[in-house]
Amino acid sequence: MKYEIKINMADEASGTINLKRFEIIAESIRKISEGALQIRLKGISAPKRPRKVELEKALNINLTGIKKGSTCLELEAEPFEKTLGNYQMDVFRQETQKELPKLTPMSLFMNTYTEALKENPSSDLLDKPLLRELKNYRKAFLTEKETMVFSNQGTQKSITLNKATFDKIRILEEELPNPKPVLIRGKVELLKYSKQKVTIQTDEGMINGFINDDIKPEEIGKYWGKEITVAGTAHYKPGGKSIIEIDRFAEPEAGDEYFSKKPQAETVNQQIARQFQEGKSPNALGDLVGKWPGDETDEEFEQLLREI
Repeated sequence: MKYEIKINMADEASGTINLKRFEIIAESIRKISEGALQIRLKGISAPKRPRKVELEKALNINLTGIKKGSTCLELEAEPFEKTLGNYQMDVFRQETQKELPKLTPMSLFMNTYTEALKENPSSDLLDKPLLRELKNYRKAFLTEKETMVFSNQGTQKSITLNKATFDKIRILEEELPNPKPVLIRGKVELLKYSKQKVTIQTDEGMINGFINDDIKPEEIGKYWGKEITVAGTAHYKPGGKSIIEIDRFAEPEAGDEYFSKKPQAETVNQQIARQFQEGKSPNALGDLVGKWPGDETDEEFEQLLREI
């Protein structure tokens, strides 16, 4: 598929682009499209495991020309149905993958900005690392007056970005907590259509999670329907949702009931405000588990993870 990036009011001469600026554009598009693909495949945009080799070709975008007038970059990218080949999509993300075969890395880039700029962005398609990459694209603009228009010859709705665009994205990104180590105790369930998705029933409700590639499904399978304590990383989404990337697990021990609560996707100020509204002392924050940020230091949390 063919795409265009039209730079209006550019500082460069017509039909030219500074190599440094082009490097920023190319690298940002690559990172955003990769994060958008990963969040559809795994549920998070920046999994700990390195990118699979099968995804390298799928993320290719080629520059085919530069037109004069307002500087216009011409690009081409293949749809994923041609480039992903036999790569097994994780049906954990079934709903967000339905349209994926027809999309390209460039259309994912455009769709991600469209989603982030909505009044109520989808919690399934955005997380903090991906929003950070969207925000960082601001570096590709040299002046306040410039705009960039991304289009797909009329087959996809065009998007227009300028420096002011990134203010909303910055606010959305800052509102989300950073990924945080967590310990969770609950009853493990596995959805029948996925070998990687795990749901954990805690005292406060269900938590979505997935096992990383180092864990074989059969290893955790013996715990399905039983109590378990898992260690991993909570990744927070817009709308207060979270998903747990599970690194380790073990049978519960005495005192693990403390961890049978959902991770809280709230900032400290939001937690304090909620505590006051509920008529509680701010000191009750110490009773929250998985809160952001926790009372525990990173070193203390790492020690907890090692003890599992």
